[in-house]
Amino acid sequence: MTWGQRRTLVILLVVAAVIIMVATIPHWSFFSGPPISWNSVLVLSLSGSIEEQQPPDVSSFFLGSQPLVLHEINDAIDQARSDSRIKGLVVRIASMDTGWAKLEEIHQHLLDFRASGKPSVCYLGYDGEENAEYYVATGCDQIWLTPTNPLDVRGMMAEATFLRGTLDKLHIVPDFFHIAEFKTATNEYTEKKFTPAHREEVTSLLASLYGQYLTEVSSARDMSRARFAELVQAGPFLAQDALQNRLVDRLGYWDQVQEYFQRKTGSWNPVDFSDYRRSLDDGSGPQIAIIYASGEIVSGASQYSTTGTEVMGGDSVAADIRRARTDSGIRAIVLRVDSPGGSSLASEVIRREVQLAREQKPVVVSMSDLAASGGYWISMSADKIVADPDTITASIGVFSGKMNIAGLYQLLGISTDFVATGDNATVYSDQQDFTPAQQQTIQKMLNEVYANFTEGVAAGRHLPIATVDSIAKGRVWSGEQAKGLGLVDELGDTDRAIEVAKQLAHIPANESVEVVRLPKPKSLFDFLLARAQGEVSASQGARGSAQSLLQRLSAMVRSEPVRAQMPFTLTIH
Repeated sequence: MTWGQRRTLVILLVVAAVIIMVATIPHWSFFSGPPISWNSVLVLSLSGSIEEQQPPDVSSFFLGSQPLVLHEINDAIDQARSDSRIKGLVVRIASMDTGWAKLEEIHQHLLDFRASGKPSVCYLGYDGEENAEYYVATGCDQIWLTPTNPLDVRGMMAEATFLRGTLDKLHIVPDFFHIAEFKTATNEYTEKKFTPAHREEVTSLLASLYGQYLTEVSSARDMSRARFAELVQAGPFLAQDALQNRLVDRLGYWDQVQEYFQRKTGSWNPVDFSDYRRSLDDGSGPQIAIIYASGEIVSGASQYSTTGTEVMGGDSVAADIRRARTDSGIRAIVLRVDSPGGSSLASEVIRREVQLAREQKPVVVSMSDLAASGGYWISMSADKIVADPDTITASIGVFSGKMNIAGLYQLLGISTDFVATGDNATVYSDQQDFTPAQQQTIQKMLNEVYANFTEGVAAGRHLPIATVDSIAKGRVWSGEQAKGLGLVDELGDTDRAIEVAKQLAHIPANESVEVVRLPKPKSLFDFLLARAQGEVSASQGARGSAQSLLQRLSAMVRSEPVRAQMPFTLTIH
């Protein structure tokens, strides 16, 4: 028996043991939460990243700890609003690491809960309470701040990192081509600071997101926009100053929050979100499929890297769309996109399935934090596109190129040699720059892919090609800006996308629907079996593996020669 066969046998034995234990002990604490009593208060703790769907993490099966998932958060808030057992809501917010579109969705659902008249308190009692955390907090009707905790509300900044100086020190030459001037995905390698076009698009994007932040927070705090803008520019604030300026409602500790609800509801019966979400369901009635398209786009199957990062496989997402298309019980499809883009070929594979699906039933795209470049490519042929105002989208452009690491090899005393059957055989060699003839070949490829991209946008969004070209050029826009340009049809969250899908499928607005989520979450058995077959933890090619820096640099573009990817890595805080 080989080592691989022995490993598979051990894993299957473990799976069998787990199945027997689950069958004989059905009331494990991590499979069923405590009962929800009357006069309960839902306690929702938000921190770190928020996912679109549950990743296949084996620890969650045994330890009961699961990542935060956006639709579960929103569904729990919505259900608690009408759940007679739930008398109030507490949101504990620590430092968050997620995009502004997801934060906006949570903020809006908190505002909806607030309208129910049930008390809602946001408790800011952790380090790192900055713009993003405060934005979510303003969805509650009260914000409590720990008396010794400063409130780090201040003006926004957008920050990008550039590696050209490091590459120069390593004698590595970045050799890239792009269409067009705003397609700045490779600027982190080729530049040391913003180019004029790069600065222009970042400035425009930041202004849009900041403007929405000012408008929504000032409205939630019942404060004039001008007054809140003035306060933001003066931040950050000591706790007492935050209270005096009405940025928070009370300074207090966690035990005082509990006392508040004891007085308000007559008791303190907390129910944790991790328990409450077990009572959620996906509704009943006509079926609408939500297909998740998350992560960098690559050819082949969807995977999770060893760090838990999701990778969107063109074949996998296409298969999910095809499954929903051929299922007669599914009346409409919502494609939920959260992607910076990636392979133009894999993007086209997905787009083709969107096109085929809409010939049989409505297809509505719902954009999350990112739907840029390839993320927009897979969206452009849908019947309708619904984006969050804070979505980063468009980036209609492409690039290609490579890293020439011959200088680094020489610095390290490494030498290579080769034989080739022709000049273009070395086109993606990491030991030389592109020759003039190879440059022409690369440019021709880029021109064709860019033409396909812009023509697809023109056809899908019913825009003149000249208009598309004027707003393309690789430039990113916020969802709010994209709506004004005709690149998206409506502004709203996932709920709005479902409403639009119902309209197109002629389902009455007041009729409930069953949401069918694809891909289906992996069970523990699926997870362990996939691990045995080497599928789930496979890396993103050279991007996610433990290969050396040299190998990753040299393989950066070779596997996907033409990329439709977000034009820069940007942090907005």
